[in-house]
Amino acid sequence: MLNDPTAEEQEKLRAVAGAIWNPELAAGWNMNAEVADILSTATGEILQCSQAFALVPRPPGFVPGLGYLVSYWQNLRDYFRAVHSNRTYRACAVTAAASYRSPIEIASMGI
Repeated sequence: MLNDPTAEEQEKLRAVAGAIWNPELAAGWNMNAEVADILSTATGEILQCSQAFALVPRPPGFVPGLGYLVSYWQNLRDYFRAVHSNRTYRACAVTAAASYRSPIEIASMGI
């Protein structure tokens, strides 16, 4: 089992989650290790779907994880906000948000 993110990491994760869902919703979530894992998966799917990797830095052998999320949280937050306002890519973010809403809520509750 992974360690839960630090308070600083949790705030960065919350900013990324807030850009995918909304800040008010993400504010109520417990940003534990399982939530970070689900957020990583949702992030990866949005980035793959939009195929706009050039806009967000990514290391070789890219697999979004806690380190990636907290290192690039501002880039990801800004990118997801832009994706939501672009009709072409909005479906990517909306689909991931819908697909992972229940799992992330359950993980936040520690279930």
